Amino acid sequence: MGLVFLKFAGDKFETRRKQIEEEHPDLFMLREMPATYHADNVYYLNETSRWSYIVKNASADDIAIKIDTAMKDIEEDNPSLKGTLPQNLYANLGAPASKIKSLIDEINKINGDRFHEEDLIGRVYEYFLQIYAASGTKEDGEFYTPSSGVRLLTELIEPYDGVVYENKTPYLIHFNGIAA
Repeated sequence: MGLVFLKFAGDKFETRRKQIEEEHPDLFMLREMPATYHADNVYYLNETSRWSYIVKNASADDIAIKIDTAMKDIEEDNPSLKGTLPQNLYANLGAPASKIKSLIDEINKINGDRFHEEDLIGRVYEYFLQIYAASGTKEDGEFYTPSSGVRLLTELIEPYDGVVYENKTPYLIHFNGIAA
């Protein structure tokens, strides 16, 4: 999820940076001022914290350290994120750089326009949970509920019309005290 956040933040940062360049082509200093980004609810990212830098260095042997450093730097440049990003996670995972590169490549395929869809980050998180639950033992996934199940349960809690079936036995739904 940390990498998804870096992609999301990086895309928003680059969009805002281009806007600043177009609005103030002669004021180079504005491009490096965190307040210029914070004013539009965009996180400021120094050069080594940007998604483009992470992608460019994805094949580096020390990519895990670069990601951890990016997370630390983002928190330092954006006080509202203090204590929210993973620290020293990637270097301590012990994952080979090739696996981290593969993950970066997959996340890089997410189109930046899709971040505007309803809760994309939540859906990505749900996807990772689903993959984890499917690949693990029964105990690993016992708390995972697929979104289709959640929608079904939500409809069952407050059904507004129709018939609810349990083991092929219909149950009547009552509306305002009237059996349906």
